Amino acid sequence: MRAELDRADAGRLTAALVCVVLAAALTALGPVALKLLIDTLTPGATPPPVLGYLLAPVLLLTLYAGAQGLGRIAGELRALLFGAAEQSISRKLSRRVFTHVMALPLRFHLARATGAVAQTLENGLQGYRLVMQHMLFTILPGLLEIFIMSIVIALVLDPVFLLVFAACALAYVAVFVDGARRVLKASRAVSASRIDANAQLADGLLNFETVKSFSGEAAFTRRYDAALETTQGRWGAFYRARFRNGAQVALVFAAGLAAVLWLAVARVEAGTMSLGDFVLVNAYMLQIVRPLEMLGFGIRDIGQGAAFIERMVELLDEEPELDFPPEAAREDEAPGPAGIVFENVTFEYHPGRPVLQDLSFEIAPGSVTALVGSSGGGKSSIARLLMRFYEPTAGLILFDGVPLTDYPPAELRRRIAFVPQDTSLFNASLAFNIGFPEYESAREEVEAAARLASLEDLIAKLPDGYDTIVGERGLKLSGGEKQRVAIARASLKKPRLFIADEATSALDSRTEAGIVESLALATRGVTTVLIAHRLSTVMAADDIIVLEAGRIAERGTHAALLERDGLYADLWRAQTEGAGN
Repeated sequence: MRAELDRADAGRLTAALVCVVLAAALTALGPVALKLLIDTLTPGATPPPVLGYLLAPVLLLTLYAGAQGLGRIAGELRALLFGAAEQSISRKLSRRVFTHVMALPLRFHLARATGAVAQTLENGLQGYRLVMQHMLFTILPGLLEIFIMSIVIALVLDPVFLLVFAACALAYVAVFVDGARRVLKASRAVSASRIDANAQLADGLLNFETVKSFSGEAAFTRRYDAALETTQGRWGAFYRARFRNGAQVALVFAAGLAAVLWLAVARVEAGTMSLGDFVLVNAYMLQIVRPLEMLGFGIRDIGQGAAFIERMVELLDEEPELDFPPEAAREDEAPGPAGIVFENVTFEYHPGRPVLQDLSFEIAPGSVTALVGSSGGGKSSIARLLMRFYEPTAGLILFDGVPLTDYPPAELRRRIAFVPQDTSLFNASLAFNIGFPEYESAREEVEAAARLASLEDLIAKLPDGYDTIVGERGLKLSGGEKQRVAIARASLKKPRLFIADEATSALDSRTEAGIVESLALATRGVTTVLIAHRLSTVMAADDIIVLEAGRIAERGTHAALLERDGLYADLWRAQTEGAGN
């Protein structure tokens, strides 16, 4: 299918190129018919004997008007064919860039503003369109018209006119090269400021709840307006550069036109040129400006497009997550709960600041293991390593005895279900969010997963049931409802490893108890890792690992750890006494 689409695009572009050549030829040769018509109408003039009647005024007028009309029709057909090809190619390019961005590692997305990435893609696509359109619609027809006109001038007129035209062309080149350099510099500044402004816009929209909660609309508007003011100033510099270039072009045009017409008038008065020749010179002087200016403006705008594309190219140069071909997927491994082993794992987000230090432990298949401890102890980092969002600085992590690095990231994550602390849903239907990424799953499977997560009461209250749109990031649902949707989505994967990272930390005690019960149902018979601050949610775990500063401080069951009366017992007393107050 893709090859067929590519062939179709190539066919459209080829047909568009034919139209470009035809339109350029008709545009360049039209004035020749006008010259012959005027020479024929001049008193005392007779058609050349070789052509005779074929140079009659009616036929010449038809040829001149027909050249003008057909040239424009060819131009419109060119636009139609190119538009279809451009949209198809643009779609493929957009898909490629989006696929690449989605394949970039988590650390890339954490370091970039969402709005900045989106504007980078938009700028890049706009730049691509500028480059592609000018290459086909400006550079190619401009060169063809200049080539044909030069041949006609050399054959029909005094060679001195060709020298004047060549001098004008050189002057245009010098002016446009200078203009392209200035516009390129201004375009880069515009691109950077547009990206920054869009980052501010997206930041405000994504955090509108916080903005409204603190009555910060005016403050954030000022912040956004400051970015817009910078963008406006840079657009001003861009348009000033274009104006300066346009004024220089106008001066070159006026000087060239005056020189050519002065020469033509002198020759008409001397009797060495006919009125038709004079009209041809005037028409070509006016007409040759158009392809020259087209070339100049095209080169200038290509510079603008190139500046816009630069940031997208930098984005495409970012290294995506390492992956393997489909045949590398471990489809033959035994089903069932997975076993996990950490062997002397050290991990650091920033060099010299380890989050995990020489960590070793084992999780038995089908068991429930809880990771607890103070904030910053490394609990969530373990989850990120298991998901291969990051790689260990040192040490080895085994999944069923196989190093995680032997699994393609996408294949590994298909075996793992993850419920984060803050579930962010898509602005789509409830069924879509439960079934994602296999959102076309049978409704029966989606409903079974919803029942497992105790979502029946919520669905019964919703106006459109499973088809209810949950809003941006799921804001139409409560925190507990979003967590239940996340549990339903995770259970639908039928995972071999289930990770819940602080899944109940932002919920009240009653809701928390319901979520814990739903988690227990969803993780039955599945190897489970529970990350929690509230120890009451992990009392029933088979194994509790207490982390402190990236190391294992204690390990055991809830009862054994309380009996040891160490760090876990201290945390337990602090939480239960605080709850009692």
